[in-house]
Amino acid sequence: MDTNLLKTFRIEGGPRERGRAHGELLREPIQTLLEAWGDNLERGYGVDRRRYLDLFFRCAPYERTLGERAPNVLAEVDGIAEGAGVDRRALLAFQHVNEEFEWAPVFARMDCVGEACSTVAIAAAKDRPSIIAQNLDLAQFLDGHQILLRGPCDNSDGEILALSVPGMISLNGMNSFGFAVCDNSLTQLRANPDGVPLFALYRLVLESRSLRQALALIEATPHAVGCNWVMGDPDGVAMIERSGWESQHYGPSRSGDIAFHTNHPLICRDWAPAFAPNSTTRPRPARSTYLRLASLHQRLQGLSAEALRIEAIKNILSARDDADYPVSRGGGVNLEDQQIGFTLACNIFELRRGDPRWHIASGPPHCTAFREFGFD
Repeated sequence: MDTNLLKTFRIEGGPRERGRAHGELLREPIQTLLEAWGDNLERGYGVDRRRYLDLFFRCAPYERTLGERAPNVLAEVDGIAEGAGVDRRALLAFQHVNEEFEWAPVFARMDCVGEACSTVAIAAAKDRPSIIAQNLDLAQFLDGHQILLRGPCDNSDGEILALSVPGMISLNGMNSFGFAVCDNSLTQLRANPDGVPLFALYRLVLESRSLRQALALIEATPHAVGCNWVMGDPDGVAMIERSGWESQHYGPSRSGDIAFHTNHPLICRDWAPAFAPNSTTRPRPARSTYLRLASLHQRLQGLSAEALRIEAIKNILSARDDADYPVSRGGGVNLEDQQIGFTLACNIFELRRGDPRWHIASGPPHCTAFREFGFD
């Protein structure tokens, strides 16, 4: 998608009111995307869309958990379904991007690892604000539907700006307090069927006034599936590897320090049963995550804090050091074992105090221009 075509939609009101406005405003693309999502389930996993919904809601009580721990999020999804005139169950399942990585291969009886996103976090230096960045890698059928949603916080006078597609609550985002969040999927970590789905955690954590407040929420909340959270505010940044049950802080900690991540755990050892060291059915390592991590490591190694400006980070996230497993993923199929994947957006959050800025390319950054957004 040409970033010049990226639109911001302001959605006002309480959760259900916001949802209805979202659904009514974007009714046609929501209906189109739900149909394309069903096609992708059948083409990518070989799972009939109706069977997927039946199994999804039978296997994990996510809806009950949302009602108990994130009722505002569930109300907003219900409002979107009402406004768009679409099946509520389908729209709710559509939100669960990370949980789909967990369940779709199980339903299809496939042996594969969900891999999405390359991330960087850079602690604030003397003359440079905190920065977190992410190549958001998702299914290519979403390309052309990227949008920004701007709306009020539920618990304060702040505002939230979230990257999304029609019908979804959010995929990542920042708020007017200067807090921003993104993640990497870590499907090798132990899941928790009673945990909170990640799309809802995104909406909850974007209410945070600070990184400290967000960290407390992440620590206290059981997660549905594993991930590496990448978060920051003007005072600092953090990566937290989180299974459904445990969390481990990965870094960085000191001024000017750098951390980077892809899609395999680097510190957390709360393995899913299939990935436990003593498992006799342990899948072979997926090459993409290791080769992307190597690319980030090589390009970041030796760089000083002063060198890590926005343009340098754009270049690092545009890397295509391996044709089959690049950091900036342009779609297609490699000759070995899996699809190359697709970078739906490159996001660089520059967390200036009082004026946070979001540099975004709505497509693979090696071939997509950037634009800058804020709350002005």
